[in-house]
Amino acid sequence: MAFSNNMTKLLNKIERRLGTRPLNLPKHLQKDEWVTVIEEETIVTYSRYYPFQLKYNITPDTPIKDGWYLLDEDVLDGVTIIGVKDISWEDFATSSVTQQQNAGYGVYDMFTNQYGLSDIMMYQVHADLMSLYNNGIYPNFEPPNMLKLENAVGSNLQGSYKNFNIYLLIEHSKSLTTITPTQMETFENLAVCDVASFLYEELKLFEGVETVYANIDLKLNDLQDKANKREDVINYIKESYVSASNKNQPMIMTI
Repeated sequence: MAFSNNMTKLLNKIERRLGTRPLNLPKHLQKDEWVTVIEEETIVTYSRYYPFQLKYNITPDTPIKDGWYLLDEDVLDGVTIIGVKDISWEDFATSSVTQQQNAGYGVYDMFTNQYGLSDIMMYQVHADLMSLYNNGIYPNFEPPNMLKLENAVGSNLQGSYKNFNIYLLIEHSKSLTTITPTQMETFENLAVCDVASFLYEELKLFEGVETVYANIDLKLNDLQDKANKREDVINYIKESYVSASNKNQPMIMTI
């Protein structure tokens, strides 16, 4: 029950930050309508920098077209795929295919067997020689839902691997449950800017309009100021999203 209230809590927080509660806004601008803005703008933008990671299983039953695996949209429940992070190597390493490829690669179990120094050196030399002929395995993603495994020279490996897991990068859930608490503050700041921009663009044409009842003075400067902070929030995200705190961002750290 608590998870389903995440969007409601966000809407209430935005309302407090914008100070719109005393206003009698038209129905198409009221708080319930802000959900569309958050779903179509905030979540989409935020997910491009901080996507959600989902493990997806490729099986022998996965449809194939022209050498491409077709990811099942029903399994993904219509969620937009942003890209593919990588193969799930922790699962891939235990597959029968990989075990067969690593047969005789004794360096992996040298700690559980009684090997001497010469044995370890021999296996290391063997591993070095094997690496000369290792072309690697690389996932190639083609929007909206096509995946291909290739080696370093671009050859299709579709026939070699029948059952493995990959990590997809997808948009966050509209329930907001996939956004971690440590990242929610940044998401909230972006949502405030998007809603403020939406309200300002809709209301600015009524600023200073005289009617037979009264002169409409909405004081839109505060809304405009908050809307203009969107670029600052985006710049902050761009400067910080490639970091160890973004666990779904592929990166290599060197010392």
